[in-house]
Amino acid sequence: MQINGYLKLKDYFENLTAQSNFLEGFAGFFSRELMNKLTSRKEPLQSPYLALFKYQLGLDGDEMKTMGIRKLGFAIIYNNIKPDNYEAQYEAIDNAETLALKVIARIRFDNNDKTHFLWNALQKESITIEPVELSQSDFGVEVTFDLKNGQSLKLDPDDWKDINTVC
Repeated sequence: MQINGYLKLKDYFENLTAQSNFLEGFAGFFSRELMNKLTSRKEPLQSPYLALFKYQLGLDGDEMKTMGIRKLGFAIIYNNIKPDNYEAQYEAIDNAETLALKVIARIRFDNNDKTHFLWNALQKESITIEPVELSQSDFGVEVTFDLKNGQSLKLDPDDWKDINTVC
């Protein structure tokens, strides 16, 4: 059973960004990481960049089979757009949507690879893309979607001191 955990997914998106020919930067789930990278004098975050912003694990299924449903969110953002240039803002959102669809296409490609940890996990009908304005100069899109795969809830007796006393 392959699990799509928090760190594994963060590393996946960071690698996906590094392997792309169209994304210039990456920020993980923490908003302070994004802010530090945006304000860095040494290596400021270049646009367009991909920033993760949502991770939520839910459980579903019957008594015999538990499914982990991970809700993920990422944004594709263009920064340093003049606040009074509405046309450039609209264009940034449009371009970010195009790039987001490229990222989703790659996720779908990996989803169809039986050897990949994302195999058969993407819930295509859950995908949403919405315009976003992070500040007066940062524009793009937010993408949210679900990944669904088996999630073991098997108890390991070695994890519990009292398990031998519980019936």
